Amino acid sequence: MRLQLRKKLYFSFLIIIVLFLVTASVSTLLTQRIVRLTSDILVSEKRLEVVQRLNLFARTANDNGANYLLAPLYIEDEFKSKFEANVKYLDQEFQQLEAITTTPSDLAQIRQFKNMWAAYVEDRRDIMNLKKFGSVTEAQESYTKDSYDPIAFALHAFSKSEQAQINSYNSRIEVSGRTIQFVNLVMGSLATVLSLLIAVALSNSLIRRILLLRTNAQTVASGNLRVPDLHFKSKDELTDLANSFNAMTESLRSVIDSNQLLHQLSHRDGLTGIANRRCYDESLEQAWSLSSAGSRPISLILFDIDYFKRFNDIYGHQAGDLCLKQVAEVLQEQVRESGGLAARYGGEEFAVLLPDRTSEEALQLAGLFQHTLADQHIPHKGSDISEYVTVSIGISTLTASDGEAPDDLVIEADKALYQAKENGRNRICIYEHDQTTEGDLKL
Repeated sequence: MRLQLRKKLYFSFLIIIVLFLVTASVSTLLTQRIVRLTSDILVSEKRLEVVQRLNLFARTANDNGANYLLAPLYIEDEFKSKFEANVKYLDQEFQQLEAITTTPSDLAQIRQFKNMWAAYVEDRRDIMNLKKFGSVTEAQESYTKDSYDPIAFALHAFSKSEQAQINSYNSRIEVSGRTIQFVNLVMGSLATVLSLLIAVALSNSLIRRILLLRTNAQTVASGNLRVPDLHFKSKDELTDLANSFNAMTESLRSVIDSNQLLHQLSHRDGLTGIANRRCYDESLEQAWSLSSAGSRPISLILFDIDYFKRFNDIYGHQAGDLCLKQVAEVLQEQVRESGGLAARYGGEEFAVLLPDRTSEEALQLAGLFQHTLADQHIPHKGSDISEYVTVSIGISTLTASDGEAPDDLVIEADKALYQAKENGRNRICIYEHDQTTEGDLKL
């Protein structure tokens, strides 16, 4: 699987980010738990305060009831009023306690104690009424005999239960806090170690390969192309760079070891890809020298695209360049099997050099080219002779000898081409014995 260097870094960062997110998530959950437990503690402490006030005012109410039975007549109403005030306050505290309690078991315990207190208060009132009706001794004995202890025990049990719950909450908060510390420590350490390992691994891999690239580049820059190819196992951008460097070095080796590529480039037309004028001139001189030794014929065909300036004006220069390429491709295809040379002579003109070929053979090739080009149906609205691109062709054939020169072959072919244009274009003319005749191709 191809994993780019940038993706490796992103993947490494993603792992670290995931660790931090996990840490943050765990810490958040535990913190929420601590907040919830703290809230429960506050509620429990509030309930505990209420229970403590209940205990205080219940004892006070019990004392005021006892003092009522012992007090002389002129102040007994004061103690009874205090008793009733204590009972009223306790009723309000019970309502508050029920409002802040949500646990069903605690609510049941509170209601049980409330009922117990209501029965106790009702009983105290009955005893206090005995004094009112004159049974003072009986009332005092009954008040002493019916102890307050059950109420006190119930309040103490409730307080103890609430305190135990608070202690449990505190213990769970402490555990959650330690867990948060542990998770933060472990995850933080793991992220730090992982970051260091990733940084070391990536930096070592990068530095090692960069140093190899730099060494090879310096060697090549010094002029020594005999450097070993770089092969990296990792499939990333540096591997692509190494492969490109290997390809560049191989190309440089080919260029320096052989001038063939430069020779070909200097002898090719940049637009059409066929031979250029320079290649044509050199080939003509070489062919003339070889043919003169055996007095063998040389034929030259010159082609000129009809009304090409109009073509450029109508379709634009880009379309004109494309037209030249198409004509060159057709010409190159026709010449390939003849052993001749197809070249761009200049502008919209092309030339075909045919060593050891007679005028008849040159005419045959020119005619085949003319018909093949017509089959391409390259549109030309500006032509006066056809709706498609056509060419005018001039042919000249000479026997190389000491009395002739290569320029004579070119001059005669050019005259034949001129005559083809004068005769109406889209035709072939052959230069023969100081005159031009129109070729008659038999297909």
